[in-house]
Amino acid sequence: MLFLAVTLLISTSLALGKPVDETSEAFNQSATLDKAGNFVVYWNYNSSHVTFEVHVKTHGYVGFGLSPNGNMFPADVVVGWVKNGHVFFKDMHTIAHAHPVVDKSQDWFLLHGEENDMGTSLRFVRKLDTCDADDRVITNATQRLIYSYHPDDPADEHSLVYHGGERRGAKSVMLLNVNAPPDVISHEDVKVFDLTAGNYEVPSNDTTYMCVGYQMEDIGGKHHMVMFEPLFTPGNEHMVHHFTVQRCPGRHPHLHGARGECFLGFPDGWPACPEVFIGWATGGGPYYFPPHTGYPVGGADDNSFYVMQMHYDNPSMKKGVIDNSGVRIRLTSKLRQHDVGTLIIGHDVTPLQVIPPRESSFVSKGYCADHCLSQTMAGQNTDEFRIISVMQHAHLLATGMKTRHFRNGTELPPIIDDPSYDFYFQEFRPLPDEVVVRKGDSLSVECTYSTIGRTTPAFGGLTTRDEMCEAFIYHYPRLDLNVCESRPDMNTIFNRTFNRNYYDSNSTDSFMYFMKHEFDWSDQTRINQFKADLNSAIYRTGCHGTHTQADARKVFTFHFDERTVVPYIPSKSQCDVTDHAINPNLANIVG
Repeated sequence: MLFLAVTLLISTSLALGKPVDETSEAFNQSATLDKAGNFVVYWNYNSSHVTFEVHVKTHGYVGFGLSPNGNMFPADVVVGWVKNGHVFFKDMHTIAHAHPVVDKSQDWFLLHGEENDMGTSLRFVRKLDTCDADDRVITNATQRLIYSYHPDDPADEHSLVYHGGERRGAKSVMLLNVNAPPDVISHEDVKVFDLTAGNYEVPSNDTTYMCVGYQMEDIGGKHHMVMFEPLFTPGNEHMVHHFTVQRCPGRHPHLHGARGECFLGFPDGWPACPEVFIGWATGGGPYYFPPHTGYPVGGADDNSFYVMQMHYDNPSMKKGVIDNSGVRIRLTSKLRQHDVGTLIIGHDVTPLQVIPPRESSFVSKGYCADHCLSQTMAGQNTDEFRIISVMQHAHLLATGMKTRHFRNGTELPPIIDDPSYDFYFQEFRPLPDEVVVRKGDSLSVECTYSTIGRTTPAFGGLTTRDEMCEAFIYHYPRLDLNVCESRPDMNTIFNRTFNRNYYDSNSTDSFMYFMKHEFDWSDQTRINQFKADLNSAIYRTGCHGTHTQADARKVFTFHFDERTVVPYIPSKSQCDVTDHAINPNLANIVG
């Protein structure tokens, strides 16, 4: 096998006059990994490989890698440095919070390295799947990039000096990101609108949810939103954690510019806003709708009052911060082929979602039943719709999320699967291929939570300290449906087990008190029974209309027994049938 356990020692001439921030080739993607801008990574990818180039303001060693959770262990890493005109580069991995170990199979290949007055740059390439158990597979899910650097060169790869707490970190990215501006957008007549916080003075609290209203002006008829992008007041970038923009029925010009703390201090007359128009969270960038789609704005049937919810993260309790961050949307009157809509699926946002303590991987599920989808499609005389993009949303305890798809008793490939979910990196993610959902299909959202260290259960709810398990879906043709979520029927579970009714519209507090203080979470037999009851529960699905059914709410009771479903089994990996060695001459592999 090529380069098996061989240290790469490559001579190179140093381009001393070249700034370290000039890349050696054109890259489509980039990310600054630290707040100071000392570590920048660029990359391109194709169907089999990724080429990386890192630019680091150091004359010592550079560490870079992939981690499932953002920690330095376990991780798949490379380490490199330039010394006396030679480039040293090594494929390694971590097995503890200690010095990394050299991989037996060297699968990250150096293409170029240099050092100048500005710092160090390294360009290297690897397969998406190296078939090496010490390497992480690169997929279209969240990838946690980890980095480190040191001002000094080591004697060799076995004597790396600890980088220190200030010269290391992690950032979540989508390495295989298909979200890119289409060429046609620059040739369209575009109107630009900014929805901002309106010079809001951020409270000196560690977290604040602020909502501001915006009455869309008359723009002269139907347009399509073709993209949106975040806006930041300079210096506040790291304080804006996430935002959503929701659209509400009716016109409310008297509430234009009105503000209040979300969930706590809405102004009088604030309307219900079921339609999620835009979603973004820290780490995300612009979103471009595919060229044949656009989100309708300004038409007779389009909700015109917007509410932007801004979540500010202010752990230092800083005072006197004035913020005008928000979102910029671009609209065109040159209508595209398909109107996009938003559909929210998953678990109802309710304290009746219970996540037990001391669990390393507890799974909570919410379904969008076929009854809801089929009736909506029948009412609109359509047999299918297509999913183009998904934003999965949970809170701080979630470690993984999956949006699943069922048809005729068989599970189809996941619509989106993110086993390394990061609450601090949420955005609408375009699918590599549109997913067709047909009449009779069912959907579900599955969230995996870690509650290690907790002694009481977590509950579903609106605040960050509560949990959620939802997926926001951009789709076409636009369904007359906004929400299709479910929850297990707790009446069935608790009436049978405790002969008491812990679920009705007036007993949520009683239910939460019982689950916190009376349920014995140290009794594993009782916990196992609770899990079994959830897995076999009757579910109640709520269907909420968006447009012509704006005031409609339909509830179905159904039983979805996954034990009767033929599970989806991924096709065999190339690693099962091929040798993963590649030619070392890789300079032209990734374009």
